[in-house]
Amino acid sequence: MKYYHAAPKETMLKIVGEGRIRKSWDGVVYLCKEAVDSCKFLVIRGMREMSVIEVDIDEDRVAESHDHSESFFRCKAYMHKGDIELTGNENVWDYTFDI
Repeated sequence: MKYYHAAPKETMLKIVGEGRIRKSWDGVVYLCKEAVDSCKFLVIRGMREMSVIEVDIDEDRVAESHDHSESFFRCKAYMHKGDIELTGNENVWDYTFDI
């Protein structure tokens, strides 16, 4: 299944360069099922420019995250325990939001 992870552009360059999305402080990588939804979690923190990477992960390796308000963000979030190793063929898109 396709999932999307957003990060600042500089961080995304590091992710692609290292070939992995490193887990956060709590041991997971946060994901969404739509690219723009993954951006919402950075926009709410004041970021306006970011990159999104598409990863293909077995659904059984991903669990729904309940650490946010689904009604506020209007999307579900998911988490993958541990780092995500990249294949090198992932798509990456840049986004800019004006508010």
